[in-house]
Amino acid sequence: MNAVRDCPAAKWFPARWQYALPRLIALIRGQFPTRARTDVDHILLALDREQSSVEQFAVGIGILLTVTWYCAELLPRRWMAAAPLLALAIIQIAIATLGFIGSGNRVRRNDAIVFTILTVASAWFASRGSIAACIFLGIVVLNALAAIALLALRGVVRRTEQQCGT
Repeated sequence: MNAVRDCPAAKWFPARWQYALPRLIALIRGQFPTRARTDVDHILLALDREQSSVEQFAVGIGILLTVTWYCAELLPRRWMAAAPLLALAIIQIAIATLGFIGSGNRVRRNDAIVFTILTVASAWFASRGSIAACIFLGIVVLNALAAIALLALRGVVRRTEQQCGT
């Protein structure tokens, strides 16, 4: 893991975000000046993709809400209140099962598998007219477009991240 010392602009480096859409937002936000903090002597920022708690919690809550919505659509009305508990159980079983498969970078592989399963499920639910599925698929498309934009802007990203000597 890399770290940057005494460079307030590093807060908005794309390298600090995991998914393409937040990375693109960080790149755009980073183009605006960042004031140095006056309440501290030094600042040390980690350049690690898993350090953004806002992004991690947003993705986790989004997955939970999406799976809960799908469970609620599949369950009879009288069991709909159990949808959040069923969603939590499904997510926990899926992640626990994926943890035993293979070796190497499990986090990336698990992300890819979970999002592939959710995308396929969302396509099926979208064909049934689910609003949650359409929202999820829209976010997936936005993330894919952001990944393409970041690929085209990789030189800008590299120059932005080199301004603090990383």
